[in-house]
Amino acid sequence: MARIIGMCGRSGSGKSTICRLFLQYGIPSIDTDAVYRKLTAASPIVSPCVLELAEAFGSSVMAEDGSLDRKQLAKIVFAPDGADALRRLNEITHKYILNETVVLLGRMLSMGAPAVILDAPVLFESHLDQLCDTVVCVAADDASSIRRIMERDGVTEEEAKARLAAQIPLAELAARCDYVVDNSDGSLPEGQVKALAASFIR
Repeated sequence: MARIIGMCGRSGSGKSTICRLFLQYGIPSIDTDAVYRKLTAASPIVSPCVLELAEAFGSSVMAEDGSLDRKQLAKIVFAPDGADALRRLNEITHKYILNETVVLLGRMLSMGAPAVILDAPVLFESHLDQLCDTVVCVAADDASSIRRIMERDGVTEEEAKARLAAQIPLAELAARCDYVVDNSDGSLPEGQVKALAASFIR
């Protein structure tokens, strides 16, 4: 039976890089961030997810084309007093992401994938871990994560630090997982990924 592998890690840990390594060994992944982007993209008919977010956080988080203004929303939920807003964001978005992820997962399994990775930054918070047979944490030191967030999202160092501060601490996250893969700068764990991939599909 195909295994379902949860993959989590703080922002900037490099989960996408690790997923690409696993794909080399025949294990595809579902990027729940990409699912979220699709659910909140521009559309002639504004998606229920965007409408609910606009109702919760104000019309400023919805762009003129009906898409979610993620930068505007980030200013709200990652503000120093944004903890309640972040919780509300997760309450709204997780149900939409979960439903779409289950559809994609079923499609991949029906096509014969030997295993599928659920790449989910908030795996436990969204309860996607309940679908998984095993969970991998991708870890990176703060300096590596901050640099990657800044380069990826075009934000300041302070904004990148705020995003990390709003997430589960690395030690706590790693303790909840079955495996930890260190993806700090200069330590691309190709050997560990190869060994894990072999164990997941044997």
